[in-house]
Amino acid sequence: MLEKLVNDLKAAARTENAPSLIKSLVQDFVKNPEMAKSAMPDYSENDVIIFEDDSISIWYCRFDPGTVVPPHDHKMSATIGVYQGIEQNNLFTRQGAELTLEKTTDIQAGQVVQIAPDAVHGVQCTSDDPSEAIHVYLGALTQVDRSLFDVEKGEEMAFTDENYQRLTQN
Repeated sequence: MLEKLVNDLKAAARTENAPSLIKSLVQDFVKNPEMAKSAMPDYSENDVIIFEDDSISIWYCRFDPGTVVPPHDHKMSATIGVYQGIEQNNLFTRQGAELTLEKTTDIQAGQVVQIAPDAVHGVQCTSDDPSEAIHVYLGALTQVDRSLFDVEKGEEMAFTDENYQRLTQN
């Protein structure tokens, strides 16, 4: 099931209407959360790149209860399908490095959200169990210069593993 999803997502990424096709594929995958969970390997790491090329990045993401991921950008369309727990997404508007919280959305098991290429968002696991999701990006996420934001200090910085670890709250 996962191999078919990956192949279908790769094909969809190269079409003219990629975002809507990808959203539909991810919705079909997570609509039965138990089936989606059983289709995924039991990863020991919280972030795993399932597949990446120049057109698409497919990640497994797990956030433990209480984890708060700092605001960041992707610079490409993102589709998130949750199949366990609750992944709260906080969307921000941006004026330079200053961010203002615009909208908060709880994505529960079986639900999907799409994030625009220019969006800045933060993530928080608000459920008692870890949230688990498939994150699909329209591009090579690991090859893009991205930003993280320290909301308290009003600072924008390079998205590096070191900065990410320093700003993520567990």
